[in-house]
Amino acid sequence: MLKIAIIIGSTRPGRKGETVGKWAYDIARKRNDAEFELVDIADFNLPLLDEPMPPMFGQYSDNHTRAWSRAIAEFARYRFVFVTPEYNHGTCAALKNAIDFLYQKWTNKAAGFIRYGGPVPSRGTARTIPNGSRQKLQWLIGTAVP
Repeated sequence: MLKIAIIIGSTRPGRKGETVGKWAYDIARKRNDAEFELVDIADFNLPLLDEPMPPMFGQYSDNHTRAWSRAIAEFARYRFVFVTPEYNHGTCAALKNAIDFLYQKWTNKAAGFIRYGGPVPSRGTARTIPNGSRQKLQWLIGTAVP
């Protein structure tokens, strides 16, 4: 069965990401054609990218990176939905950093995003995640939540 990770991208105290992520998960889990799991990057306490080897090699020396890699590996053949606030017409730094930690897990995978925050819907988030991360994510869908 198709497995889809709904990834909460913000780690900020008082964030709305958890609420938006759970909202998306509650809607998604009513489907019977896929399994959904909520993954919160705040649970991994990722520092700024600190691996000595470039992520494209997949040689992780830090425990936090290995834990993050294991969590995402479960979905490596499947799909991702990123839940992210929009800051300055782009994604939040915590999500960008979490994406940067891993490379092979994202390459050629289908992904969508749910953007929240900001006064008006913007395409900034959709542009900054794939371009800034230098991954080969295949963007399928995006939506904004006021």
